Amino acid sequence: MTRSTLIALVCSLTLACGSAEDKPAAPPAKTAPGIAKLTLSKDPGEALSVAKAREAKADDEVIVVGRISNIVKGYASFNLIDTALDYCGAGSDAMELCATPWDYCCIANDEKAENTVVVEAHGADGKVVATTEVPGLRLLDLVAVKGKLQKDEHGNVTVLASGWFRRERPSLRDGLSWPK
Repeated sequence: MTRSTLIALVCSLTLACGSAEDKPAAPPAKTAPGIAKLTLSKDPGEALSVAKAREAKADDEVIVVGRISNIVKGYASFNLIDTALDYCGAGSDAMELCATPWDYCCIANDEKAENTVVVEAHGADGKVVATTEVPGLRLLDLVAVKGKLQKDEHGNVTVLASGWFRRERPSLRDGLSWPK
């Protein structure tokens, strides 16, 4: 056996016999168990704006209302933005030529950050649930979320969700479709 053949054989055996750490993890369930039960059958009632929720104390049980500005891919997590901020396809300037009217591209990042909370659904292990979808929700949905507030030293505010209710679903103008 030549040296190059021996090297090729050793390399192929090494690649074929990788450890469990080398193998990719199984993809998350399309809809993780328990996520669907977070969809409330009725509106939870009076809610704080996102701006007011950011002012509340950590560990407070709250109901917060806002629009979904981002859904975190692969997790049961999304951002709620205060309804005082108009998305690019709404308000007095409907931005007829905006190609992405479902976002907040015309608002400064610092203003968006000051008017946003993160919503997370945690599993029994205390970690954000891995899932490929958050059923029944999409960008710009007006959502009331029940949960417990958490705050970190950087000013980030998270609502650990115990449930949510979609109050409104806006439509897009003709010729546009929702991002995938």
